[in-house]
Amino acid sequence: MRALTEVTDAELQAAVTARGGQAFQARQVAHWVWKHGVVDFAAMRNVPQRLREALAADFTVRGAALAKADDADDGTQKLLARLADGETVECVIIPDGDRTTLCVSSQVGCPVACVFCASGMFGVRRNLTAGEIVEQVLLARSRLPDGRQLTNLVVMGMGEPMLNLDALLPALQRIHDPHGIGMGARRITVSTSGYPRQMERFAAADPSYNLAVSLHTADDTLRKQLVPTASAPVREIVAAAHRYFGQKGREVTYEVVLLEGRNDRPQDAQALVETLGALPCTVNLIPWNPVEELARDRGLRRPSSPRVDAFAEALRQGGLKVTVRRQRGADRSAACGQLRLRHLDAAGG
Repeated sequence: MRALTEVTDAELQAAVTARGGQAFQARQVAHWVWKHGVVDFAAMRNVPQRLREALAADFTVRGAALAKADDADDGTQKLLARLADGETVECVIIPDGDRTTLCVSSQVGCPVACVFCASGMFGVRRNLTAGEIVEQVLLARSRLPDGRQLTNLVVMGMGEPMLNLDALLPALQRIHDPHGIGMGARRITVSTSGYPRQMERFAAADPSYNLAVSLHTADDTLRKQLVPTASAPVREIVAAAHRYFGQKGREVTYEVVLLEGRNDRPQDAQALVETLGALPCTVNLIPWNPVEELARDRGLRRPSSPRVDAFAEALRQGGLKVTVRRQRGADRSAACGQLRLRHLDAAGG
């Protein structure tokens, strides 16, 4: 059966009126789904029982359910959602003071195959639907303690968002819509490994969301080693991101996952300065969250704090704005894709 999270407002209204309900009752049903986050029709108290039963005969409220939750000592929660077809995806709740950020996935697995990331170890199974993307928000929201709300959303979990824009854009619209989840567009960030043509389509979307580019290095040869599927040159990716800034007025963030001895050397910092130094942007440095299998098989290492600090300082000396991401959830499968990886290993793939 189709989940209500997958239907448009027009489709929901048609479903309600076809079963003898009134148009305003479709809005009541939607309110229970998006604002209250109910998981069954019985909880929709102001909707007539006969209408609830008629809808329940043909629809479910949601398609996904919580399969596993890992709670870290620092308050980070990594959630594994089981989808209706049995596939699984991750989302992560990251509390930080008054701010609570949710990181969501856009695909089952990932086709990009970055050498340092667990998400792509089994390739990509399929795109998520719009409803499956939004359901991660509903699932995470239900896990928050009293008094805490989701304040920010980042689409940088499993998958490449730009390769699933057909589902991502309507999902973001539902998340942003005041009649949906109601999160401001300035609090929503989408991360891409760099697909210039799709970035242009994303730039044409309304409203304007924030854009982050997983660049990792300004050297094309090295980037091909770190991101084997990379096809667009760095200059084209950066040009597309700068056009996004020109259209939207939103400063782009460039993300660099730092690997000791691979892309954290002085020459790597200098290349970033030469490529980005004149642009309005921020560089977000992310010391690698180790994945045991990748560390062992590919010889990857997390750089020491002094190396990270030296790299950051070199970028600042070159005129770049720099942030360094603090590791969160280190005691609970911190790296993206690890919880799903453990689940697949336990299930035999």
